[in-house]
Amino acid sequence: MQALSFPKFDLLFLGFVFLIPLFHGLEGQNVRNAFWFFFRFSFLSYLLILYWIPNVMVYYGGMDRTVSILGIVILAAFLAVFTGAAGSFIKGALKKGNLSLLLIPVIWVTKELIVEKIFGGFPWCSAGYSQYKNIYFVQVAEFGGVHLVTFLVIFFNVLIYLLIRKRDKRLLAVLAICAVGVYTTGYFLYRSNGNQIRDLEYHTAGILQPNTRNDQRFNWKEKNEKLEEFFNDSKALMARGAEFVIWPEFTVSVYPLQSEVHYRMFESFVEENVPVMAGFTDMQGSKAIYNSLMFFSRGRFQKYDKIHLTPFGEYILFREILFFVKRITDEIADFTPGEAVRNLEWDGHLLSTPICYELIFPELTREFIAKGGEVLIITSNDSWYGDTSAPYQLLAMSTLRTIENRRYILRSTTNGISAVIGPSGEILYRSPFNAKDVFTAKFQYIKHRTVFTRFGYLFPYACVIFFLVYFIRQKFFGRRKASSLRG
Repeated sequence: MQALSFPKFDLLFLGFVFLIPLFHGLEGQNVRNAFWFFFRFSFLSYLLILYWIPNVMVYYGGMDRTVSILGIVILAAFLAVFTGAAGSFIKGALKKGNLSLLLIPVIWVTKELIVEKIFGGFPWCSAGYSQYKNIYFVQVAEFGGVHLVTFLVIFFNVLIYLLIRKRDKRLLAVLAICAVGVYTTGYFLYRSNGNQIRDLEYHTAGILQPNTRNDQRFNWKEKNEKLEEFFNDSKALMARGAEFVIWPEFTVSVYPLQSEVHYRMFESFVEENVPVMAGFTDMQGSKAIYNSLMFFSRGRFQKYDKIHLTPFGEYILFREILFFVKRITDEIADFTPGEAVRNLEWDGHLLSTPICYELIFPELTREFIAKGGEVLIITSNDSWYGDTSAPYQLLAMSTLRTIENRRYILRSTTNGISAVIGPSGEILYRSPFNAKDVFTAKFQYIKHRTVFTRFGYLFPYACVIFFLVYFIRQKFFGRRKASSLRG
């Protein structure tokens, strides 16, 4: 059921009940069985949510189809281990009655934080993202990020389970009060944010979705023709009021910093027209290859180098240890991570530019805004996902980044889904998929900082501390108390 709560199905109500069958299944089980019960559930869920990964490994990495399927099986099993471990603790927490309303969400948030941090992290489609269309419910993300939304989703799972199991009318009242409280708070935050930015000046950016694909290969002439096409598109956007134009992470396989011809093309264009930011590779040598967002403006050049690289897409995890993987993935070049988060400057404002995969990490995105970023500009090459749910899942996760930091997102992708997302998480415009789109985006520069922007991961780390203190206390002091009672 959990997989169906995410795009493309978007059955968000399932997010509030997907754990209930598991809770019922834990009755009469021991801890070991609880682990395997939750492991199997999570393993199948990840296979359904991440079904697009073999296509990426074959299409982008040149990997054998059989090996790519083995890869997704291993990844799903690895991620499911953490859910299985959570299930073992949830088994004990369910015995605590109403206290489980607090304990189980804490366990789940702790589990998701570990998945986000270990071995570079892969926090894809955490439970809170299932509610990205539930606009008032997710507004609390400005306090505790997506982890607070996840906490509430799991809280309602536990509450509904206890209501079904105990048939206690008081729990029904608690459910009603909590639901009204969350949605009322969300509505207040939504309106408050709107009032706070109402008088800010609107600006206009141009966004280009060229409908290019990762497998397209152009000769020298065709590359230059494509660039001229995109320059003409940018001129058209300038005529419609664009103050700068955003191209996606991958447009044409040229290297402006290594090709004087192409650098001069950009330099000449921005001198007479509008600034352009676009994603290109900065190939400084075999040991210094950067995935960069380059910003060309009149008399100035800036760039941001991607820090959090995509595992097995831009580097090989444990390359020295996994020697057998090295032979399979030699066609995928290892990129070099950038040195630090930095915002780009334009017209007295700071532009935050996480690249593609970086957007799924709330803490990294928050760092951009904490350093003064006033708008989030996302460039992405989504063509290598193919016609799957992955681009839709990325768009869903993007909405939570806007709420956490109360910033607009201007999103440019190769072939979709490009979008404009408001600071309350509403998708104001979305491009068609697998089609060229050239459009303008109205947005505001926002300087206000949310609780999440100021204090970061205070909430999820508090959950981890609570989890550790409670279960250490139960394991040692609870055992001592039981021994004294037998004595």
